[in-house]
Amino acid sequence: MSTSLAARLSPTRAGFQTAVAAASALGALMLAGEAAVHIQQFASSYYAIRWIGPLFVANAATCLTVIAGLAYHRTRPLAALAGVAISVVALGSLVISYGQGLFGWQEFGFRTAVALAVITEAGAAILLSVALTLRIAPPQAK
Repeated sequence: MSTSLAARLSPTRAGFQTAVAAASALGALMLAGEAAVHIQQFASSYYAIRWIGPLFVANAATCLTVIAGLAYHRTRPLAALAGVAISVVALGSLVISYGQGLFGWQEFGFRTAVALAVITEAGAAILLSVALTLRIAPPQAK
């Protein structure tokens, strides 16, 4: 039995479903990292900062909620979209805090926690966007 290389490399529906599940799982892992960074920063010093401290806790709570949504097949698309939004808003808020400030708080310096936040937030946004894109554009039946 001989099959052509093109036939062996052509995308299948099962392959796309596996890719969606993998991107969702990796996105959930990035969201867990994002939540961990925010909780750690809240516990270490941000608890005393009005507005920013509670927003760190809210970010962590919403990340955990999205992770739960990603675990269930029916809510995965909505959860992925929410995860992208949460991560993009967190990244945007960080950028604003380095500039004009956010709710009276201005960030300075580039610490390890900030680097981890940027990595996990960008990673979550990218991976969950990939999962959504693959889900929207599955391979066509031949």
